[in-house]
Amino acid sequence: MSIRTSALWSWGLSATLALLLGSCGVESLDGAERPGGDGEVTQTSQELAWDPYADAVASGTTGTVLNASAALGAPDGQAATLLSLLNTALVLDLGAGEEGTGDLRVYYQGLSLALVAQVDFLRANGTLIGSSPVHLVELGVGTHVAVATYPGSEPYRYVRLRGALLALYLVDAVETSIRPFCGDGVLGGVEVCDDGNQLSGDGCSSVCQVEPGYTCAGQPSVCTDIDECALGTDTCAPGEVCVNTPGGFECEEPVCEPPRIVCGEVCVDPRTDNNNCGACGNVCGEGNACAAGVCVGSGNLQFTATWSRDGDADIAVRTPTGKVIYYLNIGPNAGTDFGRLDVDSRGRGPENIFWATGRTPPSGTYDVCLLTQFFFPGPSPAAPLGYAIKVRRPGQPDVDFTGTFTARSFEEDCAPGLASYVGSITYP
Repeated sequence: MSIRTSALWSWGLSATLALLLGSCGVESLDGAERPGGDGEVTQTSQELAWDPYADAVASGTTGTVLNASAALGAPDGQAATLLSLLNTALVLDLGAGEEGTGDLRVYYQGLSLALVAQVDFLRANGTLIGSSPVHLVELGVGTHVAVATYPGSEPYRYVRLRGALLALYLVDAVETSIRPFCGDGVLGGVEVCDDGNQLSGDGCSSVCQVEPGYTCAGQPSVCTDIDECALGTDTCAPGEVCVNTPGGFECEEPVCEPPRIVCGEVCVDPRTDNNNCGACGNVCGEGNACAAGVCVGSGNLQFTATWSRDGDADIAVRTPTGKVIYYLNIGPNAGTDFGRLDVDSRGRGPENIFWATGRTPPSGTYDVCLLTQFFFPGPSPAAPLGYAIKVRRPGQPDVDFTGTFTARSFEEDCAPGLASYVGSITYP
């Protein structure tokens, strides 16, 4: 389809006429492109890339249309004549790859009476998409424009013009337009997304809105499922397992896997559950907490050690006043600043040093050590010993010291630089 300039469009219609046309759904040619300074018609980049005018008369055009080919191309003053008798119809082909998706402009001449014509919009296979009336107003000499509103949401290739009975009018040209539509992969109008199809359930709905549980970006839109479980935005009840699904999530009953166990109808961790510490029904009393399946003392300050293989490790804590609490100085007394070693464990722990609720630990820096002399084989690069020491202070985040020993460590002191040293904290 060649692009014809519209130099013959009428530029002289008055402002009063333009107002009248707007109220009737008819446009004058004052809105068309005006000639440039060199006498040529200025064309937009869209027009240079895409021809909006019909380029062929299609089958279905009746014999009561005279000079039908004059309606092709841009308006040029030459027009097809429609004698609206019986089933008169003019069918025009916009061309493959140049389909329209927006409203249609009809350039017409020669009316002695106002009339309402009909425009049918057809797919490339010739089937009907929808129809729209077009109001042709008596305007006198010249070429005038009326607009037929496109009612569809997919491209149309053919337009079929039909007129009122016993009327005569001249069609100079038709001009289609591009309107964003859902499913073309291009964002436009009220579209929030457009993934190139009109299917729901893939993140971008059939009306190009983002579906719940997805985010969409780009053109064509790429939609990504939101993982509510990973983000923690799910609404599963405590104890339920969140399972992410496309566009949402499901809450499932948990599978109680080791080391968790079922006590009654509840899945619990016997390593840390104060009501089922080490076994169902073993309750840690007031002033105690469950650590590694053992009820240990807790209070204003607590140090709890575990290790990775069987043996006899010993936790040691040096207070801000220089007193060392370990298996040879368990307290609680003035020699331990009233801290206490209450669990001296073999196996894999725990060992626990704490200040009870009624005791106030000294303020300052506490050094933490782990003695590892009683392991067979001893810690070495070939047989490393992993450890974890948790420090709890009321109202503050827990502090965790973790690491690996590859050599035996034993001192009757605890301070930075010693082989048994693992870290320091401040209290309060």
